[in-house]
Amino acid sequence: MNRKPWAEICLVILGSVLYFMANLQRVAVPGAMFDTLTHDLQTTAQAVTSLGSVFMYSYALGQLVIGVLIARFGGFRVVTIGSVLFFIGSLLFPFAHSLPVLYISRLLIGLGSASFYLGMINETRRLVPKKNFGVVLSLILLIGYLGGIVANAPLVVCMHALGWRESFVIAGGITTMLALLFICIDKTVKHVEIDKSIHMDFELFKVTFSNKKNLVLYAFACFNYGLYYVIQTVIGKKFLEDFCLMPVMTAATVLSVMGLMYAIAGSILAFISKASLNRRTVFLKISSFNTLCVFGFILICVCFDIKTPLIAVGFCTISFGASLSPLLVPLLHDYNGQKVANTAVSVMTCGFYIVVAVLGSIVGFCLDHFSHLRVEGSYIAHNSAYLSIFSILFVLAVISFINVFKIEESKKTLRLIQHVNYVKEHENEAEDHWHDEYEHDIYTNI
Repeated sequence: MNRKPWAEICLVILGSVLYFMANLQRVAVPGAMFDTLTHDLQTTAQAVTSLGSVFMYSYALGQLVIGVLIARFGGFRVVTIGSVLFFIGSLLFPFAHSLPVLYISRLLIGLGSASFYLGMINETRRLVPKKNFGVVLSLILLIGYLGGIVANAPLVVCMHALGWRESFVIAGGITTMLALLFICIDKTVKHVEIDKSIHMDFELFKVTFSNKKNLVLYAFACFNYGLYYVIQTVIGKKFLEDFCLMPVMTAATVLSVMGLMYAIAGSILAFISKASLNRRTVFLKISSFNTLCVFGFILICVCFDIKTPLIAVGFCTISFGASLSPLLVPLLHDYNGQKVANTAVSVMTCGFYIVVAVLGSIVGFCLDHFSHLRVEGSYIAHNSAYLSIFSILFVLAVISFINVFKIEESKKTLRLIQHVNYVKEHENEAEDHWHDEYEHDIYTNI
């Protein structure tokens, strides 16, 4: 069968849209519909936050094996299987009326979603010329991140007009059509040969965790990302409604703005880093300091019952400082070398979502076990619940802030900085020498 480049390009586009749907599912539940689910299911806050945690755990653990599967079988094969799991879970979710079935649907959605990002990176790298890879990858990521934006204000509007189940039936239907179209087009392309020599190498994980530079970076990055994402996907909208007394649509709009800032921040930080000789650690420190200040400020506001829209501004600023993968991934590649680097990155990605999953469970526990009011089937948490939650989040921000100062700059960056300084120094010496000769000539002529 002849290779059909147009078909492979269509698969990359469809995979990008599936990644959009995956982000919509990941951010929307329980974040944008926390109170809706507690009211409709008549269940506890922890049961609702567990819907998000199940997704995060399955997505996180999937990251550890998806990379190996893609290297062995090729990106399109793995995304095909992932798309099947994803559309089955997406269709099951709105029709489920019991928690066990809802958890199964979230498990399938998480496992399916785990294949899209790495699969599209792998196939894009193979299909697109190296000089255009960065641009195309940024477009794929932008399409995916738009799902997180739609998962708040636009989704809330849709749920108010149609109902949450009807809205997710539509989402599931779109996902199913995308997945089936992907499978049909995938049948027309010639796949890469299966590389049977590639298998899960646990020695690479051992090497990854024995590198102290990795552990320090993980201690910063996983908590820094987890703090942002637990706000974005679990508690942010509800906190703005309960504590700041924001209307539902206003709170949802704030969360959509958070998603937008996260989507554009990575490209901006990558550009600034490149313009500053690939310096990275300084931006990590700025991000961590901002996160620490924001969570400290929110904790003070909760302690003294200060209801201010500045909290929403703080939420948006931490989203800008959470999109750090363009800085973190090159550092891990420099720390570990080519053989171990991909494993180190997959461990970091896994850590991101493990932290979010654990924090989601903690949030649910605090909302259930500290005083709250139940109004028309929905929880309105008292300040004691949010005091406990943001105390824990602030402690994690402190841990992240301490570890960011232990992160070492990339050796390649240090060599580049040293080279540039050397050139500047010798240019100044040459200029001084030229001035000395010029002055000597003048005085000699006089």
